[in-house]
Amino acid sequence: MWRNLIRNFERSLVFYTKAGILQNKILNESCFHQQIPQRFLQCSPLLHNTETVCAIPPGGSEVDPEYIVPYRAEYEKRDNSKKLVDILRLRFRLSEEEVEHIMNDEVVLKTYRQKSLRDTMETLCMEGVTKQNFVEYPWLITLEKKRLSEKIKLLRSLNGLRDINDFVPFLRLQVPRLRKLVSALNREYNQVTHGNRVYFIAEQLNVPPSIVTKYLAKRLFVLEMPLDMFKTNLQHMINYKVEPMNILKDLWGFRYAPRAVEIRLRRALQAKKDKIMPWMVRCPEPILQKSLQLSLDELEVLGNKTTVAEYIGERLGFSAEEAQAIMDKHPQVNSVRVTKIKEVLDYLLDEAKFTRYEIAQVPRILCHSLETTKQRMEELKKFGCRPSSLVIVCRSKREYDKFLKQWQQSYNPNRASESEYMQENNEKE
Repeated sequence: MWRNLIRNFERSLVFYTKAGILQNKILNESCFHQQIPQRFLQCSPLLHNTETVCAIPPGGSEVDPEYIVPYRAEYEKRDNSKKLVDILRLRFRLSEEEVEHIMNDEVVLKTYRQKSLRDTMETLCMEGVTKQNFVEYPWLITLEKKRLSEKIKLLRSLNGLRDINDFVPFLRLQVPRLRKLVSALNREYNQVTHGNRVYFIAEQLNVPPSIVTKYLAKRLFVLEMPLDMFKTNLQHMINYKVEPMNILKDLWGFRYAPRAVEIRLRRALQAKKDKIMPWMVRCPEPILQKSLQLSLDELEVLGNKTTVAEYIGERLGFSAEEAQAIMDKHPQVNSVRVTKIKEVLDYLLDEAKFTRYEIAQVPRILCHSLETTKQRMEELKKFGCRPSSLVIVCRSKREYDKFLKQWQQSYNPNRASESEYMQENNEKE
């Protein structure tokens, strides 16, 4: 409405003639009042801002095209968004980061102009929805009030309900879908402990119900699949010590037959996987075999040692604490497989003849591609360069090529090492 009124106001400043569009030099006051209602002129914050709308550019006049300022949607956006922000701060005392998180939500950006947002917030607050849920789920304030009341009524009819905040993520469902879900949960009232399947999962995994519904709201099949099949698969995962949060983040394993789930988990346990993940239940067989084989190879390399730091310490002649300190200098080393570390150390110590101190000074070399390391070492050896440090071997391709080019330009077959080359360069400087 505001947009149309302001556009009409702009058109009233310009009239059409046969020669084309000409700027209206004289604007009759009576005509002005006839075109634009006086009440609108008094209420419009845009027209009150005379510095922006009515200011004449320096050196210009009222007949200049720049004098007429076109309508911009940002004025309306700022006004409406400011009202919503003020309401949120007044109601919940939100921080700047929390307000920004809510206002940047995709759904809120589309609907923040609606006046019903305040009514929706009031309804949710009266039902006991907490501030944390408004921040976690900004789309709550965009729900239609009529349907929202019906959804809350359905959730209130859920058997064993303890707190409405436990089921807030389900408010995003359509009314028919939510009604079907509540009916399915209520039919199990005498078959599960703690009232319904949501609280049963929360108790079994020792996780707050609000966290459970956060993930189940995206995978509703878990709440509607056969109860016996669900209970058996859940118990298998608990028995094989799958982390509760990993279970909730990857629920697709519950779709598989309990016997198949148990077989996969047992194979992972027999391979002595340090962390059994739900994806091992549903991944293709070749991927599972490769993962299990890698675990067996790592165990073979470690032997009687329990950590990678102990292995590196033994190979380089340091204690486990010293080896861990070396690894922490380049934290990515902690995520490298011990099988790769073994191959790199075998090459550097046995073939390239680097000392343990040279390796300890540049732990990044343990993350570097062994193939690239071999290629660069052979290339440097070809030009008579034996690096005094492994730093140049780990550098980017551009930096390495630059160093190699400089070395080739001043290559002297009688020079023994890179250190002499660097010394000569320093003397020249």
